[in-house]
Amino acid sequence: MKALCIAGLRLVGGVLIVAAVLQWATFDYPDINPFAPGAILAAGMLSQLFNWILVCLLGTTGVVLIGFGRSWRQQKRGR
Repeated sequence: MKALCIAGLRLVGGVLIVAAVLQWATFDYPDINPFAPGAILAAGMLSQLFNWILVCLLGTTGVVLIGFGRSWRQQKRGR
């Protein structure tokens, strides 16, 4: 059961990192951008700031989840 949780953490973390990269790469193309702010933030510096905050949150969350999976796996081996 613990191995399944570790695999799930690593999978979700990887998906979040891929989502962060796609968000960063598609910022200039709002038609295919998965998290486009739409009419709330017009294209400009505020929209770019919002995009970078979102990219950092997605990427950091993904890296932290993968790190939790690795540390949990190492704890399992230590016992």
